[in-house]
Amino acid sequence: MLLDLAGTGTPAFLAPRQVVTGAGSAATAGAALRSWGVAPGRVLVVADRVVSEAGLLGTVVGGLADAGFGVTVFDDVAGEPTDTVVARAADVARAHAVTAVAGVGGGSALDLAKAVALLATNPGGIADWVGVVEPQVPVAPLLLVPTTTGTGAEATRISMITIGGAKRILSCAQFVPLVAVLDADLVADLPAAVVASTGMDAIAHGVESMLSTTRTALTLAVATEAVAILTASLERAALDGDRAARGRVLYASHLSGLALNAGVVLGHSLAYVIARHAPMPHGTSCALALPYCLAYDRDVPEALAAHIARTVTAGESTHLRAAAERVDDLAQRLGLPRSLDAVGIPADLLAQMAAETVRDFPRPTNPVPMATAPVHRLLATMHRGSVAEAWELDLTPDPNPKSGKRSDPDPNSDLDPTPDADPTSDGVAA
Repeated sequence: MLLDLAGTGTPAFLAPRQVVTGAGSAATAGAALRSWGVAPGRVLVVADRVVSEAGLLGTVVGGLADAGFGVTVFDDVAGEPTDTVVARAADVARAHAVTAVAGVGGGSALDLAKAVALLATNPGGIADWVGVVEPQVPVAPLLLVPTTTGTGAEATRISMITIGGAKRILSCAQFVPLVAVLDADLVADLPAAVVASTGMDAIAHGVESMLSTTRTALTLAVATEAVAILTASLERAALDGDRAARGRVLYASHLSGLALNAGVVLGHSLAYVIARHAPMPHGTSCALALPYCLAYDRDVPEALAAHIARTVTAGESTHLRAAAERVDDLAQRLGLPRSLDAVGIPADLLAQMAAETVRDFPRPTNPVPMATAPVHRLLATMHRGSVAEAWELDLTPDPNPKSGKRSDPDPNSDLDPTPDADPTSDGVAA
């Protein structure tokens, strides 16, 4: 039973009040808001510019109008949201006294919508709300509609905003939306490379949440279902453009977002540092790091390792090494880079990267303590692209580590609070 595999933490499990699924379901967004008591008024739709230009807003806007809402569109989102963009969007929201905020797009648009919903009902600028947010006035009701297949932002309490040139995290339970809409039609025409990268990000969310010491039976349940669907469907969704498979991947990425109630572990820390030194889509760096994360964390309880392995390999193995090899093989078939050398990172940078991983992105919920020396050895095998070598590593920590830990880490965050990587973006605006 999954209850027997739960960790030691007892985090709250947050989820949208309602999740609407299926092709064309965005047309019901307005009715869903009304069903939860949101009074007719004006809704600010925050959208990626690419999504707007592609005509993907029509279904959402039409559904809101049919439910009696007025609609104002703010689509000045061409990358990760900044404090300047948040201020402009918040000014629009306040000027129209909006009754709800809808985010349509990739992780950046959804993060912006969360920030705007906060400022629509509360004073100040976004810089006043960095960290764990507990507003006295409830945020405006949120409707979130993802148009990519991996961030899971429509299921999380996190918003990442660049403030003064540095990325900052806002964490608020009310950022988990009132309504999330998973409309397969909105991901039908995504480029294959985007589906591949974002899908691998979702796999990383699911697998890493299962490793987290704060995993619960609930997070294990949604992560297990997510990873099983993703490993079975992602290749067909990305390379064949199969619409049904893309719908399954969208659904599974939402489940992985729910699994983030347990947080992520070493894999995402490695991914952030990799992208810092070799800019690439976040999911691509996660795909590179995940097999090595499994190698580092191979000493988890045997029953948990067997459960993860069975999930990743569709029941073919109970060995965690087989899971790592299966992830690596899938990423290779998807055309994603499989070594640090392949992405242009020189070997003489690995010691610095190891120190940055442990210092800048500590993970107190990683099942094996993170230490610079073994992480350095792990990166050396990743540089050569050898998962097999990683499995033979001596992971004994350096008895006198030189790198410190940043104070007050947020174990529930899978996002990067530094200005060197964009964890909510996969290289596209949508």
